[in-house]
Amino acid sequence: MGQKKEVKLEDISRALGISVVTVSNALNGKKGVSDATREKIFNKASELGYEIKKEEKQKKKAYRVGVIVAERYIKEFPSFYMDVYKRVAQETTRRGSITVLEVVDEKKEECAAGGAFSDVSVDGVIVIGQLSDKYIEMLKNTCRVPLVCVDYYDVDERMDYVLTDGYGGMEEMVEMLVRAGYRSFQFVGNPLATRNIMDRYMGYCKALERNKLSDQQGKVISDRETKGYYRLDVEVPQELPEVFVCNCDKIAKILIDKLQQRGISVPDDVGVTGFDNFHPQTSAGLLLTTYENDEKRIAQASVGLLFRRIEGKKAGGIHIIEGRLIEGDTVRKGGPV
Repeated sequence: MGQKKEVKLEDISRALGISVVTVSNALNGKKGVSDATREKIFNKASELGYEIKKEEKQKKKAYRVGVIVAERYIKEFPSFYMDVYKRVAQETTRRGSITVLEVVDEKKEECAAGGAFSDVSVDGVIVIGQLSDKYIEMLKNTCRVPLVCVDYYDVDERMDYVLTDGYGGMEEMVEMLVRAGYRSFQFVGNPLATRNIMDRYMGYCKALERNKLSDQQGKVISDRETKGYYRLDVEVPQELPEVFVCNCDKIAKILIDKLQQRGISVPDDVGVTGFDNFHPQTSAGLLLTTYENDEKRIAQASVGLLFRRIEGKKAGGIHIIEGRLIEGDTVRKGGPV
């Protein structure tokens, strides 16, 4: 006989077409739920075999979590930022709470007026991606609830920061390339555009320096404007390095397509690496050599830190979530020919 499946809040919510927060509030005797709805929820919970006492014993409080994402990130990097948001929403739901998404367009980001979540109250806010300094400053001054930033950091003890390991990941990438025999490098990205790219570039430079390849540090091709509503693009230089080290997967794929249009073979003529593992397969069917971020752990850490702040517990600081290197087909295992 198979093991009986545990009934969760989501099962009751799905069966009744009622939000998880309402189900949780009803089962925990909280205000804001009508008697008729509360009775309906208890009846369905009993019908499904839900252990009501277990939930009551945990005494979890439901929160409303605001999530802010810049519109430009959703347009340019739908895989990473939307995946992080979805995982934050899942983690929040797992804890019996809900998320409210606010997408900030370029005009609102630059004007930084009106505040955030003006039409709805939230218990805390998670900001995904780097927004303008002006907008972040506005949030600090107007937002009276705890703040957690993902993929962005500053020096402010009022906030928590959850980061991908751009510095360490890029160090690991360069070390792998050096072991494979590569000695001529070119970094693809604009380190001045975001702190995230700067971290990746600094890790790249540190690994080159450690391997006595400091002369390669200044070979950089920009892929975007320093500020504003940028579009990703890159021009292939006439003189090729042995390997292009790209700050993200999307620009790596754009670069590979342009190289192939010029009859340049990847990885036979030149190697290309990405970062993030958002777009693991190129248009030519190659698996991209890249570094994978752990979105699930990023979401868990972000929600966990925010809840600690909401509950008045000490948090603070920068929290780096390590990923892992993915060795694909876009660099030669034995290095350049």
